[in-house]
This record gives sequence, C-alpha cells and structure tokens, in this order.
Amino acid sequence: MVFYIIGPQTPISLELERRVACNGSHLALVRDEARQCVKSVPARYNLTQFFDQAELEKHDKVTGLRPDVMLYDTTGERRCYVEICVTHPCSQDKIEAGIPILEFKVQSASDIQMLLTGAYSIKEKILRVFNWLPPFQSVDTCSGVCSVGNVDMSVWSLSGSGRLNEQTMPLAEVDLTINSDVNTWPRSLGAAELADNLRAFIRHADPHSLFPNCIMCEQAGRWEDGYLQCHSKAKIVPYTEARQCANYKVKA
Repeated sequence: MVFYIIGPQTPISLELERRVACNGSHLALVRDEARQCVKSVPARYNLTQFFDQAELEKHDKVTGLRPDVMLYDTTGERRCYVEICVTHPCSQDKIEAGIPILEFKVQSASDIQMLLTGAYSIKEKILRVFNWLPPFQSVDTCSGVCSVGNVDMSVWSLSGSGRLNEQTMPLAEVDLTINSDVNTWPRSLGAAELADNLRAFIRHADPHSLFPNCIMCEQAGRWEDGYLQCHSKAKIVPYTEARQCANYKVKA
C-alpha cells in the first residue's frame, strides 16, 4: 500500500543532535591545537523536505530489505527506514546497510500517541536513530558553556615590588581584556614548560630587569612552587633570594 506523506505545509519534524566546535579566543590560552570547545546543539529537520512518499513493508530493490515503513522521494535518491519495535529491535543487516533508520520502541498507548504527533526527538526514550548523523560544524565564535571552559588555568602578574602572583581559575573566567597567553596557561603544564613560560612573562613584565628573580639566573635549577635549586649555593632557595645574592646573573 502506498500513501503520500503530508506536504510541506504540515511539517514532520525530527530533532537530532549536532556536534559543534568553536574557535573562541580563550582556546589559544590552552596551548593545545587538539583541544576544541565541542558541544551538542539541536539539529532539526523537516522530513517532508526530504521525502514525499511512504510505503508499508516496501521491498527495497537496492538493499533487498523490507522495512516496516520506507520513506523516499520521487527521484529515488533518498530513503529512510522506519522500524516499529514492539518485540524485536531493528535487525543488524538493516543497520549495516547504511540507510538512515528511525526505530520507535512502542510499549504503550502513550508511545503510539507520540508517533501520531509528527514531532520526533532523539531525546525521546522510544526513539533510536541509526546512520543519520548531522554533519560536524566548526564556528569562529563560542557561546554558552564550553567543554574545555573548566580547564584550570594559572594567571600570573608581577606586583609593583616585583613579586610573582598566581591566580587560578577556570578557562571560561579568564578576562581576555587584561590577560593573554603571555601570562596565562594551563596549571597542568610540566615544570620545564612552566619555568620557560615564567621567564618569558618576566621578560615581558620587567623588560629592564629591575627586579632580580632567581628563575632568571644562570645558576637556577628546577622551579617548584616559588622555590628553585640554586647551583651556586647548592640548596633550594625562594625565587626572591636573587635580591641579596652576590652571584646573581641573568641568563643570556
């Protein structure tokens, strides 16, 4: 039996989820090109724009399969299987055929009522979708909650007396009007990279080397929470030790 789907004037809606990546300014602070802000947003389709016919248990001449309902257009270029699952789920051979499939698990009168509404969403527990994945999108600006927005960041500043100050906050809370990758980076950085970043920041914040700092000294070893191994004194010292050290010499 063949019957025509209601025309475009009466939409039959399908809401799926689309993964979207954005390239906001905050992401540059993460210093990892592989990290993206990815989130899911609704992807809405009007099935009447893709299919204009439907047929019960129609034999698909291309795949040799017989879905409960086959949606298709008059050109034969688009097809979609609709499976009504009462006792058995959609067979694996239908899924592996690669045709988009909407599987409705019907167990109650309310499930049947939902089918009659003409508005379907992947959020509904009775609907499973196969082989219909909205294309991934990438946009230039980020909005809303970002999947990497909770990455712990270190935001550094230099006081008027030359002391280093660290603030920690989620990436999403970093104020880009006063901070940049010069003074902001992930807290998870290794010791060597952290020390390199601090040296670069100090050169930027104190270009004339007005404030002696052990991390800038050629005798400095590993940095750890404000302390360094001093090769000259053969002991661990605070970074402010440079102010009273006769052997302090800025590393070229």
